[in-house]
Amino acid sequence: MIGALHIHDLILLRSERAVTSTEGAPACPHLNPNQRPWVVVRRGRIADGLIPVGVRGAQRHERCAGFTRVTEVREARRPDQLRLLLAEDSRRGLQAFRTLSYLESHLVGVDMSWGPGGSVGYELASGIPAVRSDSDLDFILFVPKKLDLTKAQDLWRMISSAPGKVDALVETPFCGVSLEEFVTASSRKILLRTSDGRILGSNPWNLSNGEDG
Repeated sequence: MIGALHIHDLILLRSERAVTSTEGAPACPHLNPNQRPWVVVRRGRIADGLIPVGVRGAQRHERCAGFTRVTEVREARRPDQLRLLLAEDSRRGLQAFRTLSYLESHLVGVDMSWGPGGSVGYELASGIPAVRSDSDLDFILFVPKKLDLTKAQDLWRMISSAPGKVDALVETPFCGVSLEEFVTASSRKILLRTSDGRILGSNPWNLSNGEDG
C-alpha cells in the first residue's frame, strides 16, 4: 500500500500514459515507453486524487509538468530512502555521487530527514542514467519545526565543504527555501517557494502575510 506522498518523492507509474494535463489529455511526450515510468512529485496540492508531477526526459530540455492519479502509483521512494541506494559501479565516480557519499558520512548526527533530489534522486530511483559529469547535487532537507539559525549555519558549513556543488533546499510544512539564502539573509526577506507560487517572506515556518508570526 502506498502511503502519503510528498514533494520530491519519486513515484513509479503503472504506465507512461498515466501523466495527463488538467484537462485529462496526455501531457508529456518525454516518457520512454521502453523504460519504467518514474516521475517526481512536484510542488502543488494533491487533491481529488490527482498528484502534481514532473517528468524528466533523456535531454535537459525534455522536462514537463502534469498530473497523475493516486491509483496509477505502483511504488514510491522518499529522498531519505534514495540516499541509501548506490549508483552503479561505473558511475559512482561522478562528482554528484561522490558528494552524496561525502554527506552521508559527514551528516551522521543530523536528526532530520534528508536525501537527494534532481538527477541524482531520479537515477537512484529509476536506474536510468541522468547524472552528468557537471551535475550538482540537489540536497533536500525536511525540517518540520523552525530551524535555529546557528544550527543552520553549522549545517551549511558542513554541506558547502563537500567535494562538489550542492544546492540545498529546506522543506518546511509550508514552503521550500534555499538553505544558503536562509543562513546568509540577515534581516532581509528571502524567496519562499509555496504551493501557490513564490513569495518573499522572513519565516519559512509561518507564512501569514509573508512575515514572522
